[in-house]
Amino acid sequence: MDRYKRERSPYRQRRRERLPYRERRKERSPHRENRKERSHVLTYKQLQKMPLNLRKKAVREARNRQEKIQGKRKERKRNPQDVPTARRLRNDFDRSEHNAMLASTAQELRRILQDFETLADIPHDITPTELRGEIAIAEGKATTIHVQRDGLSTLNVVLHQREPTIAQLKRAIALISRAQHKRSQRERYEERLRRRGIAADDDSDDRQPVVVAVASSTGELVHSAQRNGHDHRAFVSWRFLWRCFGLLNVDTNQPIDDRRSGGRATLKELGIENAATLKFVHRVKYFGRQRQR
Repeated sequence: MDRYKRERSPYRQRRRERLPYRERRKERSPHRENRKERSHVLTYKQLQKMPLNLRKKAVREARNRQEKIQGKRKERKRNPQDVPTARRLRNDFDRSEHNAMLASTAQELRRILQDFETLADIPHDITPTELRGEIAIAEGKATTIHVQRDGLSTLNVVLHQREPTIAQLKRAIALISRAQHKRSQRERYEERLRRRGIAADDDSDDRQPVVVAVASSTGELVHSAQRNGHDHRAFVSWRFLWRCFGLLNVDTNQPIDDRRSGGRATLKELGIENAATLKFVHRVKYFGRQRQR
């Protein structure tokens, strides 16, 4: 067994002899504490290497310790859109002039409509779809559909086509609901001004005309967006709304298959007569889960 015994390496003995040197090396040097203090200093270079959550945490802790972040801060790139140029200033001026012209035209149109008794019930911001519907009512060729909404006012959709299709009805519902939503926002704004003692039709030069903006799509078009007394308007598209909601014929209590014939089916083919009452319902309840289009 002795021949298989491993001989001791001469380097092992040398390592043992150097142990006192290693012990002395472990002793703290005066530069070690300075190095440790420097390691706690936060620099902008360290912040760039950190993820966003740790970067915010480090900045917050340094602010609580009232320590200044060392190094040179990287300057943010200036957005070229923020640089005022002659062309942008001219465009801003043209835009403000255009908005002022729209506001004055709407005010003058409102005065003209109020002077005629037959046109007093027509809003000054009537949409082309609503105007064609009013003309069709006067000619006796209109198709009126009432659409009920949960927690909101009933939509009175007037179609001017001779044989309207379900796609034209859906498009008219989207346009009229958006127009009514915009009018309700404008009425709230005017009521707020009236409560503050400011006339809505004030023509003073100091007061700039405010154009009431409405989102291109909002969740308060199909059902009420009030939750716990507050307005919660989720911005969604009409494509999403029609994928989630369908129409139910209240008179026959039957759901309407608006995807029949690719939306080209007429209202008569779907059993919808003039002055019918429809209602928004969840599509999954009547048609099940379908593949998204």
